Amino acid sequence: MKFFAAVLAFAAVAVAYPSVPEHNAPVKRQNIVTNIDVSVPAMTDSQGNVVPFDATKVYLAAKANGL
Repeated sequence: MKFFAAVLAFAAVAVAYPSVPEHNAPVKRQNIVTNIDVSVPAMTDSQGNVVPFDATKVYLAAKANGL
């Protein structure tokens, strides 16, 4: 039973590992921006973009939906 679980785990890892033709490197999932100052507070807007934090511009989904 343990052997079956180990084989199943290895098979799951092999299937889940994304690869690309160039050097079998993992797929890049997001664009990395190098000019972000991590000491400045930030938030996401309603579209998911990272923007500087401003308490007056916080998107309230419940309020937008009339709740």
